[in-house]
Amino acid sequence: MIWSLQLFCSGIMCGLAWFVQLNHYPLMLAIPADHFAEYEREHVRRTGWIAAPAMLAELAAGLGLAYLLPHVWYTWGNTSLLLLLWASTFLIQVPIHRQLQRNGKNEILIRRLVTTNWIRSVAWTAVFIGLILHRL
Repeated sequence: MIWSLQLFCSGIMCGLAWFVQLNHYPLMLAIPADHFAEYEREHVRRTGWIAAPAMLAELAAGLGLAYLLPHVWYTWGNTSLLLLLWASTFLIQVPIHRQLQRNGKNEILIRRLVTTNWIRSVAWTAVFIGLILHRL
């Protein structure tokens, strides 16, 4: 049950990370500067309704797996990746989004958002594939 919950949430976040990486963040460069701050606020609000519950459930399930299966090597790699994802999200991406909301369009920050989001795209892919491979 816990594995299934994490697989479901990791699948959502992996897909979302790749959509954001390849489509959504790069398209921010095309948003007109005079509408950007409003767009960014709405982006954060709408994305939060999807990402926050999935991230919380995924973290809880991952920590649950580490607790229930402490002897399985995969659970420690999984937990480490989840902690990396949370650190990247709240120490890198969230502050950039806050600056964009506060100050409006900034191409340097948008490019930094795209570049640093690779951490999350790759890590969520590793978590998701690892969960699948662990069950094979």
